[in-house]
Amino acid sequence: MARTKDETGIEDAYRLVSDVLEGAVRETLAEPGPEPARFAVRQLTAVDDELPDEATPPGWSLAFLVLADWFDAARTALADDEERAERALGWVSEHLGRRFAARARYTITPLVDPANARETSLYVEALGEDFLPTMVWTVAGLAAAYPGQGSDDARIWPRALADDARNG
Repeated sequence: MARTKDETGIEDAYRLVSDVLEGAVRETLAEPGPEPARFAVRQLTAVDDELPDEATPPGWSLAFLVLADWFDAARTALADDEERAERALGWVSEHLGRRFAARARYTITPLVDPANARETSLYVEALGEDFLPTMVWTVAGLAAAYPGQGSDDARIWPRALADDARNG
């Protein structure tokens, strides 16, 4: 069945957001620090600034969806490892600092317990502009703590697994 123009547009947007976020993960791994993730999120959410306050922010929403998919793929792949969240946060603490790991701890729930993943939304306002970057930092931690997971291609493995699951 042929895809509609809207479906193709959404897939293109999803891929673009994934590319930007994966770039931020790679930069964080290469030169650990909070700024690559923050910069990527600012790029992706710039369109949101032009919308009325009551409108659903498309850039933020799509970035969150992409990162949630990556968390879900990582949780599934590492289901037998009870320490997956702590190992990722340990990398964040060691390479970005304890303050950034403490922030990331607020968004780690989907990686640990999908049944309670909604609790993460309680921290959107508290973390403010660092909410999405904390998820990028965690993906970087996962990629570093678990090298070689997923496919053999050049994508960061949580993305590769999420893409493969989405594309069936």
